[in-house]
Amino acid sequence: MQALHSQSCECPYPIIFIHGYTGSQDTYSGTIEDADFENIWGVRADIFHAVLNAQESSNIWGDDDIEGTSDDDVLYLFDNEDNVLESGCIYSINFENWWNEDENNPEIEQNTCSAPSAFSSNSNESAIYKQGYALGKMIDAVLDANPDKSKVIVVGHSMGGLAIREYLQRGGGDWWVGSDHNVKKAVTTVTPHLGSNFFGNITFKGDPVEQKNGLPDPFSEAARDLRYDYVFNPLDPFNCGVFASCPGPYLFGGDESMPWGYWNQDVNCDGDDDQEDDITGLNNSGGTYDNNTMPLPTDIRYTWVTSDIAVDNGDGVVALTRQWIYDGNIPMPSDGVDYRLSDTLLTDVGHLSVDDELNTVVRALDEADYPNWAWEIEVNNSLSYFGIPQLRSADVPDGPNTSDPDWFTFFVPAGSNEDLCIEFTPNVDLASTLEFFSSPGNFTSMASAGDVTLNLAAGSGTTTITIPNADLNLGGANYIRIIHDNIGANDWRSPYKLSPTLKTVVPIKLSSFVGYKENDHILLEWVTEAEINNHEFQLLKSADNITYEVIATIVGSGNSMDRNLYSHLDKEPFSDNYYQLRQIDFDGYTTTSKIIRISFSTDPLNEMSVYPNPTTHVLQVDLNNVDQIANEQIEIFTVDGRLVQKVAIINEEVKVDVHSWAEGLYIIQLKTRAGTIKKMFAKCR
Repeated sequence: MQALHSQSCECPYPIIFIHGYTGSQDTYSGTIEDADFENIWGVRADIFHAVLNAQESSNIWGDDDIEGTSDDDVLYLFDNEDNVLESGCIYSINFENWWNEDENNPEIEQNTCSAPSAFSSNSNESAIYKQGYALGKMIDAVLDANPDKSKVIVVGHSMGGLAIREYLQRGGGDWWVGSDHNVKKAVTTVTPHLGSNFFGNITFKGDPVEQKNGLPDPFSEAARDLRYDYVFNPLDPFNCGVFASCPGPYLFGGDESMPWGYWNQDVNCDGDDDQEDDITGLNNSGGTYDNNTMPLPTDIRYTWVTSDIAVDNGDGVVALTRQWIYDGNIPMPSDGVDYRLSDTLLTDVGHLSVDDELNTVVRALDEADYPNWAWEIEVNNSLSYFGIPQLRSADVPDGPNTSDPDWFTFFVPAGSNEDLCIEFTPNVDLASTLEFFSSPGNFTSMASAGDVTLNLAAGSGTTTITIPNADLNLGGANYIRIIHDNIGANDWRSPYKLSPTLKTVVPIKLSSFVGYKENDHILLEWVTEAEINNHEFQLLKSADNITYEVIATIVGSGNSMDRNLYSHLDKEPFSDNYYQLRQIDFDGYTTTSKIIRISFSTDPLNEMSVYPNPTTHVLQVDLNNVDQIANEQIEIFTVDGRLVQKVAIINEEVKVDVHSWAEGLYIIQLKTRAGTIKKMFAKCR
C-alpha cells in the first residue's frame, strides 16, 4: 500500500525513533512497519547510524580532545556512510554498529555489534551521555533532509528515553543549534527514568567480544548509568558498600566513585574518571523528577508511556514507579496545571513488547491540545497536512478524553491582501468542529469558541471555509483548532486532512441570476460585471432543495472587466425547480450563488423561498415569484408563536440579520390576498 503522505498529505514534523539497551533500528518495527501506520506517515525514510564506543579511551572527543576527528569515541561520518538522509516523516537511529578501526579510511559495519576490546562496552551499550550527543547529530541531519520543517518529534524506548533527556537537559551548552533544541514533542516508552538494576542475561568480565553480542553486558557503560544505586565499593564501605548504598551518579548526581567492575567509571565521558569529578544527575538527588539545576525545557510537550503487567509491579524489567518522572501522582515537568505540560499513558505488556503496541505508541503522538504548543504548518503548501483524532490521556485537564482538540498555527505575511481558504476533510466516522482563531490565549479551553466555527456531522466530506483578509492576523501567527468527538481507540486509522491557502476570492462579480417561464421551459439568465480567473459555470438543479445535480456547464470568460450575459434553457423542468450557480476558477477554487426557485404551480402560496437554511448570520427572503402581496412587511415568529421581528418589504429580496438570535427554529410569515405563506428556517451558531 502506498503511503498516504506521499500521495496527498504531509506530516507537520518528522518523527525519530530511538532504541534502548542492546537494541537497533528494528526496535519499533512492530509500530512503524504496520500497514495502517505506513498508510498515514509513510514508510521509514532513513536510518541514522553511529558507533558510540569506537575507542578504548572513554573521552567522547578522543585523545586529542577535539570534536569531529577520527579518534572520537562517537563516530557518525564514514567513507561509506555520511548520514545524509532522505526526506520523509519517519526515522530510526541505530547504535548496533562497528567500524574497521582505520582512522585514515574509516568505514562503518552496520548492524555488526562489537567493542574495542573484551574489556569495553559494545556501541549500543555505551554511555547515555554519548547517546544524547549522537541524537543531537541525528536531529541536525533530519532537519537538513527536511528544510521546510522546524522541529522533530522524538520517541525513545527504555534507555532511548534517557538519551532524549540527556540531549534536552545537558545538551543546551554544546549540542543544540544555538539556543534551540529543535524538539516539538518527546515521548518515552517504559524508560527507566528513575533507574533499573535489572540486567537479564549476562556475560562476564573477560568473555570474548563475540559472546557479548545480543546479550546485555552487566559491566557496560549503559548498565553503569542505568543503575539507581550501588551496594559495594571496598574503598568506601561506609558510603557505598556493605553498610550503605549510594545513588547512581548519572541519574541522581554525585562523584564518579562507584563499585569496581564496570569497564570504566567515566560517567561524563571527559576522559577522566577521577573520584572528585562531580556529576550533575538528570534527576533531583533522591527525588522523582528532573533536576531543577538542569531542567527539561517547558516549551516541549511530554508523554511518558508506562506498563504494568500481571506478574510484576512493572513491565518485568523496570518497576512501574521508575518508568516516569512525577511529583506525587502528577507527571513532571508541570506548568502548574496537572497533566497539561506532561501526561502519562498506561499499558499492560512486557518491557520489550510496548514498542509493538501500535495503538499505545500512536496515542502518544497526538497533536497539541493548546495553542501554547500548536503544531506549525505552512499556508499555500502543495500538499495537505494530516492529523489523527486520538483518544487522549484519562487525566486531561480540559474536556473528556474522548474529545480531541488539535491546534495548528501558521504565519500570514504582513501586507497580504488575500483571504484565507481552509480546506478540511474530517474523519468520516466522527462528528467534528473546525475553528479559526486570529489570537487565542496560550491555553484556550475547549469551551471557548473560535472567531469562525464550522460544525460537521459524522459522514461529512471535504469542505472549505473562507476567512476574510480583514479578520486575519497579518504579519503574525494564526490558529486552527480541529475537534473530533466520541473517539475510540482505532479512529486514528482514518486521519483528517487540513490545508490553509491564501488566495483572492470573489473571482466574479455576479450582478443578477434570474429565471423565467417560457411556455413549458424555464430560461435561466445571469450577468457578470467582472471576472477574474473564471474557468466555467456549472448550473445546478434540484426538485427538493436538498439533492442537486449539474444540468449544464458553461465556459467562463477568464479575465474580463466587461459585462457578460449567460443563459441556459431548461427544457425539462419539474413542478418545483431550485437552481444555483457554481463558479470554478482555473486552479479549482469554487464559489456558489444564491438559490432561486421557479414553480409551475398556479398556487401563489408556494412561491416564497428563504435561504440559506439553516443560516448563521443573514437570512435571504426571495419574493420574486410571490403574487398579490397584501402587506408591506413580513413577520417572524418563534415556533411557540412569539413575534420576534417585523421586516419591511422594500423590494423582492429581503435580508434579515439574525446573527444575534438564539439558536432554534423560526417561522417566517407573509400575507397575500390569496392567503398566508409560512416558511420554517433554522438559526445555528
